[in-house]
Amino acid sequence: MLVYVIQRRKNIAVKRHADHLRRALTDSHELANRFDEPGFPHAELELLQVWQRKRLSNSYRDLISQDRYSAAGDFFLAELYGGLNFRERDQQMERVLPVMVRMLREDMLLALAEAFELQSLSLSLDMDMTLALQASGWNELNTSRYGEIYRSCGRPLDRKRQIELIGHLGLELNELVHHRLVMFLIRTLRGPARAAGFGLLQTFLEQGLRAFQIMGDGTEFIETIWNNEDKVSLRLFAGDQNPF
Repeated sequence: MLVYVIQRRKNIAVKRHADHLRRALTDSHELANRFDEPGFPHAELELLQVWQRKRLSNSYRDLISQDRYSAAGDFFLAELYGGLNFRERDQQMERVLPVMVRMLREDMLLALAEAFELQSLSLSLDMDMTLALQASGWNELNTSRYGEIYRSCGRPLDRKRQIELIGHLGLELNELVHHRLVMFLIRTLRGPARAAGFGLLQTFLEQGLRAFQIMGDGTEFIETIWNNEDKVSLRLFAGDQNPF
């Protein structure tokens, strides 16, 4: 009876994480459809995202310049915050999701769900800011203009969730890389995944776990970014002239 109850709870957790992941993928698809609408301001979105990535790189230069943290910094900036290069990877994820649900541990499914939610939420916030940037008529950004657009779009709860997801995901990956079975499973999937056309997704999984494996204990990296970005957001909403 006890074994049945434990297994049932695990099944419920896996279903919850799978549903979470499906919602994040659906949100990404809906956002991606907006890119194809006539008149969508692609140039403004690129301007905004390039500026934000540069800001993050500058804010954490001392941290990510350290050998043990550089791969993790690249993963967050390029893979989770990499502009419009997510569409094919999302489609691969959706196709392979039933297999993932059967094969992966629940903590791995949770990490995937939060990774794709972070991607989707960040893009949604960026798209709101892009429309505000287009309305402003600015073709350049600086700290003052960025803060003005940030405040005009509001969504403080979503901003808080975005930062929490960065922290949660970091801590989850930090735990997963210490499980040999997880790393073995991902490496085992490499050949079949690429042969089946899931190369982008496999690369995403491998790079994320490998980046955190290189760090050893990534607690300092994660908590530094989590705590600092929380303060940055509060300063931006408060109209601080030096939020970063």
